[in-house]
Amino acid sequence: LVTIVDAKEFFEYTPGVLRAYVKPKHLDALTFTLYPVIEGRMGCKFIWGEVTDLNGSERTATVKPMFAQEKEVIDFDYCVIAAGCNFGVFHKWGESLWFPTIH
Repeated sequence: LVTIVDAKEFFEYTPGVLRAYVKPKHLDALTFTLYPVIEGRMGCKFIWGEVTDLNGSERTATVKPMFAQEKEVIDFDYCVIAAGCNFGVFHKWGESLWFPTIH
C-alpha cells in the first residue's frame, strides 16, 4: 500500500492562478482536493498532516495528522521525500509560511 502524507489538503496549478483573479470561477479548474483523487482514483492512502520524524534503520515515519492530538508511526519499504520548491530571496524560510519547512 502506498501512503501519501501532505501538509496541504489540496492541489493548485499555480501558473494559472492569475487568470482566476480576472475570472474567479476558473479557480475550480485549477484546484482539487487531494483525498478523493489519491484514495479513490489512485487507490492509495492519504494522510493530511506532517511527517515529523523519519527513522531509516527501522523504516518508520512519525506522522502528525492535521487535527489529531497524537502522532502515529507508520512503517514503509520505500520512502520518497517530495518537498517541492519554495524560493524566497528575502526570508530564510522561503516566500510563504504555508509551505512546510524541512529542518
